[in-house]
Amino acid sequence: MFPFAYHDHRLHCDGVPLAEIARAVGTPAWVYSRARIEENYRAVAGAFAPLRAHIHYSLKANASLEILRRLVSLGAGADVVSGGEVFRALRAGFPAESIVFAGVGKTRAELTYALEQGVGWFNVESEQELCRLNELAGERNLPPAPPRRGSDGDSLT
Repeated sequence: MFPFAYHDHRLHCDGVPLAEIARAVGTPAWVYSRARIEENYRAVAGAFAPLRAHIHYSLKANASLEILRRLVSLGAGADVVSGGEVFRALRAGFPAESIVFAGVGKTRAELTYALEQGVGWFNVESEQELCRLNELAGERNLPPAPPRRGSDGDSLT
């Protein structure tokens, strides 16, 4: 499938003439193909289906609420690196338990917010961060975060 194509010498996206979009919303305008987003997600999800993998979309790549909502409807989880991205993922409709909070330098406030929202997974970057996360969880009567070994068998993830 080619979501961007010329028809009658006019460029279209998913069958809609881009000139009509430009007239309606002005320029510059970002135009994304819903069909291509869905096709790409299904291809990735299908490729990893035998492994029962969870597919998470990084909000860092594009935080458009419409794109995020489409990915929620397809079954994606969210990969976030800040408290603001946790907020945006929740606003888009990602279930909190399907959010992975990764990234270095997470603040106490960001960890607290994520815990209070019920974020499902935390990728901790250090033993200190793991201790801080467990301390904050304990203050909220939440279970401690169980560490998981990295694929190298040595690092905590």
